[in-house]
Amino acid sequence: MPRTLALFAVFLATLLAVPASAQKVIVQPGTPPVAGGGPMVAGGKPAVNDDEALKSAGMTANDGEKLIGYLKMRTVSDIDQGKINGLIKKLGAERFADRIEAGEQLELFGPAAIGLLKTAEKDPDPEIGYQAGRVLRRMEKIPHSAVAAAAVRAVVKTKPPGAASALLGFLPLADSDALADDIRGALVALAAPGGKAEPALVAALSDASPVRRGAAYVALIEGGNPAESVRIKDSFEQVKAAIRKETDGPEKFRGLWLLVTTARDKSAVPDLIGLVPELPRGRIWQLEDLLLQLAGEVPAGGRFGKTPEALQKARDAWLGWWKDKGGAIDLVKVAYKPRMLGITDMVEWSPNTGLGRFVSYGPDMKERHRFTGNSLFEAKPVGNGRYACIENYSQVLERDLDGVTQNTRNFVQQPVAVEILPNGGMLVVTRQFIYEYNKDNKQEWMYQRQNTADILAGCRLPNGETLFTIQVGGNGANAFRLDAKGKLVEEKGVALGRMVNFGYAPSVVPVGADKVLMCEGNQVAEYEWKTGKIGWKKAVQSPTCAQRLPNGNTLISTQFTAIEVDDAGDVLWEHRPKDGSMVLKAYRR
Repeated sequence: MPRTLALFAVFLATLLAVPASAQKVIVQPGTPPVAGGGPMVAGGKPAVNDDEALKSAGMTANDGEKLIGYLKMRTVSDIDQGKINGLIKKLGAERFADRIEAGEQLELFGPAAIGLLKTAEKDPDPEIGYQAGRVLRRMEKIPHSAVAAAAVRAVVKTKPPGAASALLGFLPLADSDALADDIRGALVALAAPGGKAEPALVAALSDASPVRRGAAYVALIEGGNPAESVRIKDSFEQVKAAIRKETDGPEKFRGLWLLVTTARDKSAVPDLIGLVPELPRGRIWQLEDLLLQLAGEVPAGGRFGKTPEALQKARDAWLGWWKDKGGAIDLVKVAYKPRMLGITDMVEWSPNTGLGRFVSYGPDMKERHRFTGNSLFEAKPVGNGRYACIENYSQVLERDLDGVTQNTRNFVQQPVAVEILPNGGMLVVTRQFIYEYNKDNKQEWMYQRQNTADILAGCRLPNGETLFTIQVGGNGANAFRLDAKGKLVEEKGVALGRMVNFGYAPSVVPVGADKVLMCEGNQVAEYEWKTGKIGWKKAVQSPTCAQRLPNGNTLISTQFTAIEVDDAGDVLWEHRPKDGSMVLKAYRR
């Protein structure tokens, strides 16, 4: 067995093999141990609020002139951006003296270089990332990331003269994707003063920067009167013309997507379909979800396959469908609700560091966020940019996108599953206890297995019941159900699945009203949870997580990779971490 696989097997086996007698509760200072789930307590470094951030830079939220001045100070010309990026590349030069010199020259640009340096911290070249971090630590005497975010929010509220122009100028220099999204949102709010298109946004339709052009598309389509499909009428035809001429692939998709989904412009549908197969896979997932909701079914040959040839075939099939059926579709009346945002969240384990890590990939399949954790093997979105993470064998931590712990819940027994409920509450399944908490973090109920810690996995069913599985014998599994109050529905369980290797932290997830997907030792299988009858299955070695997607395909994570398979089991998409890390969990949303 290869060394990395052996280490991974040990790690996974340890996750579910910690005996009850050996487990300990790790609590925050001042928090008493509890018999079941502990209270949520604040943890990690405190966040800087907007007023504090602005004060550190000599500003207030009501001083529009200074806010605009700060954004302009953080903005550099396209020529200077090129110079900064050139110096950043030199941070990875062979000669150490060249790296030091590049860092010193970067410091001369002052705050204007901060956004590009923060991006460089994630550079694939570890030396560039390290040196960029060193330069930032010398430059950032005030928390510029927090200041920029606070300044953007203050500008939206106060709407000082020149706000849209300043935000557009700063956008390509944003410290993070999250801040860039905040700026786009701010521009939407500023898009239609007096009901007319903001001139700075109209001018940005022909800007040299594709990022600024894309932001103008977003603002001029989403801004204005939300009661109308075409919300800002005086610039709409100009926006449409600019989008059709757009040469940047990501921004062209952004514009066409909004023309269809927000402005409900039917003429943009074939243009959107025509972008396949050049689209990143995440965008194809979004487009597929839209088309399925419009059509109700897949036309012959319309499945988006793995190869460019298969994608071209699917594109042509959907273009043919639209030619035949599109005329009868009234987009304004279609109750379109996105089920797929094109985002893939993954939890991986690195044999190099021994740490688990969370990585979120955007629709362009580029990494947007990441953080690491001790024994991290689960991360589920809570909302507001936070994730509920199972870590340290006894904790569910609520982390923000920077990895900072905001809340901690401690458990006597090891958590094996966490689920965010539709009402904002949380279900936590441990080896011996199951808890439900409401949206205010108060415990609604607790279920306890008597005298044993044999729970393997659990999930909330569509009918409001909770299903959990236990190990039976050497490799069997039985399923039990709890009602909405946490009481057993029936004492006798249903034989469900084969836990051939229960050290792989398997998941169980609902599929429709009466079925669940189970990860077993050598397959993912679909079972009727009332009868234990098996249906669809896919042979795959050591799966750890499975998800039935809106398109009917199944996303599966295994030791080495995440794959999407169709009904026949054919692999349509595959992701393998570049650094040899193992895949613990993969979710698409």
